[in-house]
Amino acid sequence: MEGHARCVIVADSVTHAPLPNATIFDRHGNAIAICDSNGKMPYISDSSYPITVRYLGFNDGLVSASSVDTVFLKENFSELPEVVVESRRHKVMHILAYVREYSTLTTYTDTVFLFREKMVDYMLPSDKNVRFKGWSNPRVLKAKSYYRFTNGNELDSVSDKSNYHFSWSDWVGMPPIEKLPEKILNGKCSNDTLFGKYSPTEIWVKSDDKVTVDVNVLADTASRKWVPNLSGFFRRRLDFENFRVRYRYADIVADAVSPTDLTGYSFNI
Repeated sequence: MEGHARCVIVADSVTHAPLPNATIFDRHGNAIAICDSNGKMPYISDSSYPITVRYLGFNDGLVSASSVDTVFLKENFSELPEVVVESRRHKVMHILAYVREYSTLTTYTDTVFLFREKMVDYMLPSDKNVRFKGWSNPRVLKAKSYYRFTNGNELDSVSDKSNYHFSWSDWVGMPPIEKLPEKILNGKCSNDTLFGKYSPTEIWVKSDDKVTVDVNVLADTASRKWVPNLSGFFRRRLDFENFRVRYRYADIVADAVSPTDLTGYSFNI
């Protein structure tokens, strides 16, 4: 039986870096194979050609014959359009967001620095009676990661892949609806500090219709309400040394802040 026996690699057309786990479709559009972690294509029968190679974030690659050694895919740079979900009853709110992350992992021998950019979205039902639960954690739509590795001899290397996973940005999501402290309700420019068991836990600052709240999550167990998606980590007694979150709101006309008013948030763990 004739077929594709040579080693064919699926790679980025610019960097020539292998693309792991690319999906291969036969001439009829059926998924027939997946490349390995090194981008190597498995055996493909000649009768399956022409084949289509697909990889998330890249344009499809069409291969008409089994005589090629490398399939180069071109990255798709299409930008996400703004999405507006409209409804007379406004039961669901769809939020698109851009996330930038800087993280560092230190082991006994190595230090790994991560820079990651992501487009994410949230789907927040405004009616508790709706069966659709949505999600308040950021769902990743597209991401790019860059790692810098430094060993004990201070030798550096850079890559877009790593065997370490030490990101927290997928767990810090939308905050709940919270009432404004009474001290800042009526003032145009005012502030208030709420104390936890050992230290200040919430610092509220209001300027016209804009509100900023800085939360020290570790100052009091009640402060964990601001990061409800991380409750499981606290129950497992994960030892945080520092956990602070800042939320920024705009167009505040009511006595509470909600995800509808949120313009951005940042955190430091």
